[in-house]
Amino acid sequence: MSDPQRSDGPPEPTVRPVSIPPSGPAQPPGTVPTGEPAESWDAPAPSSADRLRFDVRRYWAGAVVTVVVCGLVGLAASVIFDQAFDVGLLGPFGGSTAAWTLTGALFGLVSAAVLQLLVLVAPRPRMFFGWLVGVVTLILAVAPFTGDPEPIPALMTALVWILLGVATSSMLSGVLGRTLVRPARPATR
Repeated sequence: MSDPQRSDGPPEPTVRPVSIPPSGPAQPPGTVPTGEPAESWDAPAPSSADRLRFDVRRYWAGAVVTVVVCGLVGLAASVIFDQAFDVGLLGPFGGSTAAWTLTGALFGLVSAAVLQLLVLVAPRPRMFFGWLVGVVTLILAVAPFTGDPEPIPALMTALVWILLGVATSSMLSGVLGRTLVRPARPATR
């Protein structure tokens, strides 16, 4: 005999209740949820002990090395393209070897000063610095193609500007990473 309460098929799956958190107030139009708890939105500003400290002396030591390396990049580019391959670079002050050396060093020096200014005034200095160097490098790399230049010297000049921009950005970002330090907290017992 068969039991009316019992079926011969597979057992039915067990359903477990799921608790759904109550939905909060709708987000005002134009706001984006950040994924942070609402309590942290109104959190007080970090104390002076939590803020990063900018070690200016170490920064400028690294910046001077960056300026020297950028000057050497300009010198190497001028020697390689102008003298070794006989491709005249289009550039500052007639494109001589000394001009490219000075230009590379000046590019590094101005970039270092701009980055220090951004550290003092901007909320995310590395992001703004990356964009500034990228846009300026793009402008300087495209500038040799204006007018009616020969294509090979214009292309090699653009390559030198791109190399200077990448070198400056990577070196100064690395220097900044080592010179923004969090102050040590006093030991509590």
